[in-house]
Amino acid sequence: MFFYIYLNSFQVLTMRKVFTKCVECRTSSCLIKQYANSSWIKILEEHNQMAFYKEGQHIVYENNPVMGLYFIQSGKAKIYSTGINNKMQVVRLTKTGGIIGHRGYGGDLYPVGAIAIEDSVVCFIDNETMYNAFIENPKLTFNLMMYYSKELRNSEAKIKNIAQMNVKEKVVDALLYVDDVFNPASDTHKIISLTRKDLSDLAGINPEQLSRILSELKNEELISIVSNEINIIDIDKLRDFVSPFNRTY
Repeated sequence: MFFYIYLNSFQVLTMRKVFTKCVECRTSSCLIKQYANSSWIKILEEHNQMAFYKEGQHIVYENNPVMGLYFIQSGKAKIYSTGINNKMQVVRLTKTGGIIGHRGYGGDLYPVGAIAIEDSVVCFIDNETMYNAFIENPKLTFNLMMYYSKELRNSEAKIKNIAQMNVKEKVVDALLYVDDVFNPASDTHKIISLTRKDLSDLAGINPEQLSRILSELKNEELISIVSNEINIIDIDKLRDFVSPFNRTY
């Protein structure tokens, strides 16, 4: 099932400014840009269906047929899974250069969904084109396998840590995870674009527990909270909280 977004002329003009085809794309972390050979980058560009998603819009719907893979050219997204009583839970975050839909690749349905948490440009490449690209580009295929392997290791480490951490350690771990994803190699440590519900999902606790621990961390002057935006003040002390755990994610 495809969903079409009807845009006004201003939005279309804005999209033209942000859309960049594969050959000119500067998203250096994209696996296609890194590992596909030059002739295949041009082929993939011909089949690339680019779309603009406003903050809060679905990029992928859970349990929809697997049509292909999504690559984030710019923006951020949260990956969610629906559980008992249709409760939506955030399980992962991704950003520019990230892949969406790969966990459903080779199956019939996407096992998770994805929602933009800021205005994003996303490239979509269909199953048949990706299959041919993998056959003809062994380096691309190998590095996608490494991408899967890293995600699996991270998921296993996170499951183990959440089972062993106390509530405060879980909140600190979630804050560090978001910071690692969105602020790599940065002196700025802002936890943005996430609701308290999303953050509590990542921590594996309820929102009331999250609010209590955030207040504690604020009183300890480890974080600041201004207009619901969390800023990490002392990242080294937060890392000390979870130093006994093997954080690879």
